[in-house]
Amino acid sequence: MTESLIPNKQLSRPVPRPAPAVAARDLLRLIGEFHGDPSHFLQSIGLGHLAPPLLDEAGRLDTIPHHEFIRLYGSATAVLDGHAARQEGRGPLTKAGVDMMCYCIITCRTLSDAITRMAAFSRLLAPRTAELRLTVALGVATLEMATERRVRNGCAYLSDLTGLASYHRLLGWLIGEDIPLRGARLRYPRLLDPQTLAYLMPFSLQHHADETALCFQAGYLTRPVVRSHYELERMLEVFPFDIEAPQSKRMPLSARISHSMAFTLEGGDVLPTASQLARQFSISLATLKRRLTAEGTSLSRLKAGAHRDLAETLLSDPHLSIAEVARRTRFSDAGAFRRAFRQWTGQSPSAWRNKTLG
Repeated sequence: MTESLIPNKQLSRPVPRPAPAVAARDLLRLIGEFHGDPSHFLQSIGLGHLAPPLLDEAGRLDTIPHHEFIRLYGSATAVLDGHAARQEGRGPLTKAGVDMMCYCIITCRTLSDAITRMAAFSRLLAPRTAELRLTVALGVATLEMATERRVRNGCAYLSDLTGLASYHRLLGWLIGEDIPLRGARLRYPRLLDPQTLAYLMPFSLQHHADETALCFQAGYLTRPVVRSHYELERMLEVFPFDIEAPQSKRMPLSARISHSMAFTLEGGDVLPTASQLARQFSISLATLKRRLTAEGTSLSRLKAGAHRDLAETLLSDPHLSIAEVARRTRFSDAGAFRRAFRQWTGQSPSAWRNKTLG
């Protein structure tokens, strides 16, 4: 993390729940140890008014406004990660690097695909970022974050903890679900207050581990990525320092299935069966059908909608023949495609194209 990760406009969004003052004091303790006077640091980031209640031993401040903690957390992490990088003789990770990784994974179909692409991207950025390694055993997925560090002190600890927590929140955000962890591990002794850890990473943390890692139920790997490019743009305004930013996305099952089908067809693959979808979303086949009925639709309607949406997108390209559009939408021939398209729209593909393109 670097200073370019924390422009003021990204860290000024207020959120309701305040942050624990002990977490702020922990960050300032590290600033004093590795950077300089914490009071001067607070002044430099526009939070000088927090110095007396946070740094005075007689201060009785229990919480601070969350938007102020976001700025403190981002600024402190930038400074401390920069120090951690310099002590390893390398450059720090930049905001551009973080954003580019997110842009690369937003088009993935499933969480597994996203992790695979993240791992490939991390190798391109090495050694500025940790190498990611995904393994699956006995129904548990383990995502290791192998950081090359000779020095494992407080600033390195905060950097790796922030990275681990950020990956966890990013994965949950991509699939629109909160991912409960089966475990989280760090290759360090505990170097922050337990209250700070509980706030920054609200799961049980194992210290002195062989490798820094996240562990979660392997079934989440098949979950479809449900976020859009537009949502990513907004998320990056506060990622990764807004602890309160929601990961889950209240989306009807039908919408999530439609999103998954769209990616499948665009990739040239066959649409999944009802049984495959039920397994993908970790529900029974009967529950799948019942929930779709409750949402006023059915699997056949969703499949038809996915084919129609892709067909209309392809027909908007005047360079593609009707036969090519039929092939890409996985129809047996152009005749079958024409019949289906007329059922969807009341028009032939050629008439629809002529009307749309003028």
